[in-house]
Amino acid sequence: MFERILPPMANNEYRGSPLAFYGLCLFTAVFAFRSLVHFLKDDGGINSIASIITFHGTPDPDQVIHLFASLWGGQQLITLVILVTVLFRYRNLIPFMALLLVIEQLTRMASGLMHPLDPTFYEYRPPGAAGTFIFLVFSLLILVLSLRQRPDSGAKRSGGRRD
Repeated sequence: MFERILPPMANNEYRGSPLAFYGLCLFTAVFAFRSLVHFLKDDGGINSIASIITFHGTPDPDQVIHLFASLWGGQQLITLVILVTVLFRYRNLIPFMALLLVIEQLTRMASGLMHPLDPTFYEYRPPGAAGTFIFLVFSLLILVLSLRQRPDSGAKRSGGRRD
C-alpha cells in the first residue's frame, strides 16, 4: 500500500482506476479557478465570494486580509502546477496527490474549528463552508479509487500472483 502512495520511482505508469484520474482532472479544474480567484481578484474573493464583511479602521485592515488571500492563492497556484505535472507526467503519483488533497481538506476543517467565525462575519453562508466537506469526500473517493489496481495490472508475469 505504501508503495502505491509513494512509489520508489515517479513515472507515467498509472495502474489505479481511470475514474480517479478523471476525478483528479475535474478537481484540478476547480482548483485552478479557485487559485486564480484568490491570487488575482482585488479582494482575493474574501468579500465578493466568501462574503466576509469589510472592516473599517486606519490603517485599513482589509488590505492585510486581501494580501493573505492573495498569498494563499499563490500557494494554491504552486499546488496547481504540481497537480498538472502529476496528471501529465507522473501519473503513478496520483494516489500521493489524492492523499495530499485529503490532508488539505482536513487542515482546512481544523483551521475552521481552531479559528471559527460566527455568522456576524458573513453576509451569507460562503461556498467554502459546504465545499470543504464535499471536496473531502471527493478527495477520499479519488484516493480509494487510485489505490485500486486494475485486474490486469497486478498480475506478475511469472505465476500470475497479485500484489
